[in-house]
Amino acid sequence: MKKLISTLFISSLLSTSHASYLDDWSNNDLCGWMQSTSIPKYILNEVDKRKILCSGGIEVSVLPPSKSNVSKHGTTFASPDPSLVIKVNSEIKVEYSY
Repeated sequence: MKKLISTLFISSLLSTSHASYLDDWSNNDLCGWMQSTSIPKYILNEVDKRKILCSGGIEVSVLPPSKSNVSKHGTTFASPDPSLVIKVNSEIKVEYSY
């Protein structure tokens, strides 16, 4: 009887788990990773498996419309902050001699 109980106890400890460790993650937890610059492959696979739509790090039912950055004159870019633009001092003369 002791052998049977000990065998059942040991086999219960050695049994494999069928649940993925990402099963406990919420959809918003996974969407938070989608904001990362390098998204792990297993996160991408889980998002694809659950068919989640993410925007701004949270789960959404529909994607918001994206702003186009193309105009009739080509691709447009945001203007830089004027306080970050370095002013060139034109009084400095640069001479090169070779």
